[in-house]
Amino acid sequence: MILNRIKISASLSKYAGTFYILSAVLFWGSSAPIAKHLITHKYSTLTIVQTRALLSFCFLSVWFLLFQRRSFRIDIKDIFPFSLLGCVGLALTNYTYYFTVVNLSVAVAILIQYTAPILVVVYSGVLKKEEPLLPSTLISLVLACVGCALAVTNASFKSIQLHGLTWITGPLSAFAYAFQIIATKRLLKKYSLNTVLIYMLGFASVFWFCVNPPWDFFNSGYSGNDWIILALFACVSVLIPQALFAKGLSSMSASNAGILTTFEPVVAIGIAFLILGETIGIPQVFGGILVIGAIVLINLPQLEKK
Repeated sequence: MILNRIKISASLSKYAGTFYILSAVLFWGSSAPIAKHLITHKYSTLTIVQTRALLSFCFLSVWFLLFQRRSFRIDIKDIFPFSLLGCVGLALTNYTYYFTVVNLSVAVAILIQYTAPILVVVYSGVLKKEEPLLPSTLISLVLACVGCALAVTNASFKSIQLHGLTWITGPLSAFAYAFQIIATKRLLKKYSLNTVLIYMLGFASVFWFCVNPPWDFFNSGYSGNDWIILALFACVSVLIPQALFAKGLSSMSASNAGILTTFEPVVAIGIAFLILGETIGIPQVFGGILVIGAIVLINLPQLEKK
């Protein structure tokens, strides 16, 4: 796979995990305003989230069938963990997140989902003790969560009001996202990046076909240009960032990876400011600084060992 051939300069080699995950975050953050534009002007939310997984799976399947068939090899006993990763970790995360977006707001949905790093740290560091609870990790977690909250809400927390099913979908999106990080990390210990990606996307596609049957999906009446747009969006919003994220996660702890992803709202807000002309408040700037501080702090132990 092309991703495995990317060469990082010697000065960045010690921070490869951070480099890959922040690169994934840049793609995710950049795709947020694109998704908003596509949903507002033509495509349904279901179409966007379903085609992202399905087309990404199709692209990888063709490539692996031609050049890397061994990527499909897994133990039968691992079908269930892979199905959970695809259905719960990827598909359910997207479904519950977008449901919350539609019924509340993007800001509230993002804020709820990005409590996931707390869940990852509690599970991996406290309950399972799979990862050491370093002071830098805990401090970074606090900085990232506070910074994310300020960046998303602009210190206007009165708007955070759940109602109806969002009491379920909001927290569930955070749990599902935390599960995705933890499950991906575990499967990467046994399987290659390619194998984890193909089965995660494959089972996510099966999940979406259960929600939106194939006969309804393919009879949507979209033109060739529509499919090109959806295919490009699938690449920049799922295929490339998921590959980068999994690559980064393979070389760092799940807790630190989760903290790094809180930079995504900061990226989205910055792009909305530059492209859409949206204003940025002082609390949002301060929040972004806190998140950046958390990212730097995570890498300080590596600086000390240099």
